[in-house]
Amino acid sequence: MAIKKLSKKALKQPDQFVGFWQLASDRVGRFAAENAKVLVVCASALATVAVGMVVMSYVSEGRAGRASVALDRAQRIAAADVGPAAPPAPRSDSIPHFSTEKERLEGALNDLDAKFGKRGPLSDEAALVRGSLLLDLGRADEAQQTYERALSGKLSDRLTFLAHEGLGYALERKGKLPEAQAAFAKLETDAGPLGSFYKDRASYHKARLAELQGNPGEAAKIYHGMLDKNPTTSLREEIASRLALLELK
Repeated sequence: MAIKKLSKKALKQPDQFVGFWQLASDRVGRFAAENAKVLVVCASALATVAVGMVVMSYVSEGRAGRASVALDRAQRIAAADVGPAAPPAPRSDSIPHFSTEKERLEGALNDLDAKFGKRGPLSDEAALVRGSLLLDLGRADEAQQTYERALSGKLSDRLTFLAHEGLGYALERKGKLPEAQAAFAKLETDAGPLGSFYKDRASYHKARLAELQGNPGEAAKIYHGMLDKNPTTSLREEIASRLALLELK
């Protein structure tokens, strides 16, 4: 099977989160499912306590459900089509129409901030979506602050991975390459259940930043080492494309 090669322009840009929306959506789905369980107490002697617990369960279920809907809406706004003119009829899904990509991203960010201003269900997931939107808007300083606040709390392994990678991208956008490298390196030192995937991402970013700092030989060495250790890595296409470009220099 032929390996798709990236253009030189594409290779110069920081790559996007691999599977960001899928990982976040998986997390959202599991969270909502876990909070949808209603505790049933049969002992009549605990009737009063049982009623209170059931009520609290429904409150929790409702909050998680509303948070899931709010997060999904912000994501759909961020992925909506843009165009110079409004559609001829109102959208059935209530997603606004935007003329430019910047307006669309700002719309998604405003919608997200309006629903997740306080700590609650899925607030960690919302923070990472917010960081991604800020990066797309070129607001690297705010994105950095968002990721750092998220990392100061207690995140799951998957969300910690996304936060470290997002922080690395934010620092890279600001031209702070050594600091970005340190953030990307956390993907390996803080590897969770998907350890090999995290380690591959850490090595990939190390090589990519070596390119940006004018060390093509070091970058090529890292890329080749990754392929030797893990020929079936999910980053094989990206690595092959970058090696092809390095060989042309």
